[in-house]
Amino acid sequence: MQVAVVGLGKMGGALARHLLARDVRVTVWNRSRPAVEALVAQGARDAGDLSAVWAGSSAVCTFLSDDAAATSVLLGGAGLLASGPKGGLLLEHSTISPDASARIAEEALQRGVRYLRCPVSGNPEVLAAGKLGVIVSGDAADVELARPVLEQIGESVSYVGEGERARVVKLAVNALLAGTAELLAELVVLSEAWDIERSVLLGVLERSALGSPFIGYKRHAVVTRDYAATFTLSMLLKDLRLVRSAAESSGVVMPVTGLVERLASDGCDDGLGELDLMALLPHVQAMAGRPPDVAVGAREQEP
Repeated sequence: MQVAVVGLGKMGGALARHLLARDVRVTVWNRSRPAVEALVAQGARDAGDLSAVWAGSSAVCTFLSDDAAATSVLLGGAGLLASGPKGGLLLEHSTISPDASARIAEEALQRGVRYLRCPVSGNPEVLAAGKLGVIVSGDAADVELARPVLEQIGESVSYVGEGERARVVKLAVNALLAGTAELLAELVVLSEAWDIERSVLLGVLERSALGSPFIGYKRHAVVTRDYAATFTLSMLLKDLRLVRSAAESSGVVMPVTGLVERLASDGCDDGLGELDLMALLPHVQAMAGRPPDVAVGAREQEP
């Protein structure tokens, strides 16, 4: 099996390394060269340019940062789809809007490329451990064709229907992630105000009926005040804005999600955007007038 990976940021790079570790032949392409060179040193093949990405590949996987990056790389006369062979299989893993994804789907159809929306649930560490969840929508027959590749990528493959449904489900996952992170931050600040160590609170939460894998794998970082990013607060904010746009276009009101979006935006304004999404915690500490785990900008806090 040979798989191409286009976009070698944190998730795309992790995917390429994961596939190489499984003895999958991997072709790579990225807009900047250092990430390509690092993976070539680990055994990947350098596509050189987008037109060569498809050569010999069972599937092409794209992991791009946002709508603008995805449409820039995939669409147009110089885009990836322009050189896609009829029947070629494109697995698009980015977290992007349903609207941008629909534009990609339209061009894929015109080019005769099989297009599956395949956003994922998990971070680079989860991917490396083989525990990633893949959410898929598109033609059911194409999903079965892609299943051998998808099963190399993630532990679980959840087919949610045709069209852009996977995009909406992924946004729903990230909205719940954001709400959980914000509530966890608030509860840590509350418990410490009552002289309860955060390790004690997290231990109880993890063992409770409300425990989740997210609380489990964030426990060490929260206890040790480690804000090295697995998924940045600024990327979370980007996704919450996509949720709001999807909700507005369908006439759905999401007041709690809107509040979390505002809090994430305030945290980014306070200089926390490139830290892990749990930087919501020092933002809440600053709002409460308590010493924050990391420096928070001087912007006046709202009550």
